[in-house]
Amino acid sequence: MKVLVCVKPGQLSQQRLPMPQPAAAEVLLKMCALGVCGSDIHAFHGRQPMMQYPAVLGHEISAEVVACGQDATRYHPGQQVVVIPYRHCGRCVACRRGRTTCCTSLSVMGIHRTGAMQEYVTVAEDALVAVTGISHLQAALIEPYAIAAHAVRRSGVTQGVSLLVVGAGAIGLGVADIGRSLGAEVIVAETDQQRQAFAAEHYGFAHVLNPLDSDFERQLLALTQGDGPQIVIDATGNPASMNRQVERIAAGGTLVFVGLHTGEVRFNDLAFHKRELDLLGSRAADGEDFIKVITLLQQGKINPEKLCTREISFTELDQFQFEQLNQPGNVKSVILF
Repeated sequence: MKVLVCVKPGQLSQQRLPMPQPAAAEVLLKMCALGVCGSDIHAFHGRQPMMQYPAVLGHEISAEVVACGQDATRYHPGQQVVVIPYRHCGRCVACRRGRTTCCTSLSVMGIHRTGAMQEYVTVAEDALVAVTGISHLQAALIEPYAIAAHAVRRSGVTQGVSLLVVGAGAIGLGVADIGRSLGAEVIVAETDQQRQAFAAEHYGFAHVLNPLDSDFERQLLALTQGDGPQIVIDATGNPASMNRQVERIAAGGTLVFVGLHTGEVRFNDLAFHKRELDLLGSRAADGEDFIKVITLLQQGKINPEKLCTREISFTELDQFQFEQLNQPGNVKSVILF
């Protein structure tokens, strides 16, 4: 089978390797579609600190069951599935409390373990979720939407709340789309003009603001009846953005950081205390988040396929083509097998 191996930062090599065989509790999958995550791009360029090379990238998976190990009995050949690419230990303090997304030994497919940029892959049976009535392209975008769904669930979004989503990349758009499906009054903040236009034109968000505009604060207050947004979910990973949100949120509100910044975040403590804010982090997703996204998708309430701005065939994919996937204006690429 064809496998694309990131041999070292900046070098992607086409290789022919034997098809893997499933262990007793594993399932052999034929890849059908694979979303390209920002972490894949970072890993290719050597900006993923947990990556060990050589590595096979990719974890946003839609696939078809080919064969099952002797102890894997829940799925059958021909069935469409998506993969939960995170593995937790089940023993640490987080796992014991049911918080598997912050397992102290969390590993991610395509980063800590072999990824899916290959024609066939073996996956533990308990990492699969069956899907029906969903195209492979849509299904490959369930994983980034599940990350967004986890942030939304952490925030406690309910019908009628004002929700400011900061950052209109793939995760931010997923947060905004899911928030809207749950009845939130969504406001999107984004500095990039192309992303502003994409959020407004492709997703139809009525309120897309530029936080660098001189009257941004006035616009935000006008849209929230002078209160400020009740919930803010920051998907930028930008410390300047993250620092400012405590000054924009309504009193008694909730602030969730889903965008990752590897350095320090500092904010005005008086603004934080006066508002008695809830400050939360959001990491990865679990089975409940995947099921939520699949349910909303099957009900026609969300549109993950709108993220896709480029499709490419795996047969054509090489290092040159992969490097082109990170062009300005490209929100999300999907590899079709």
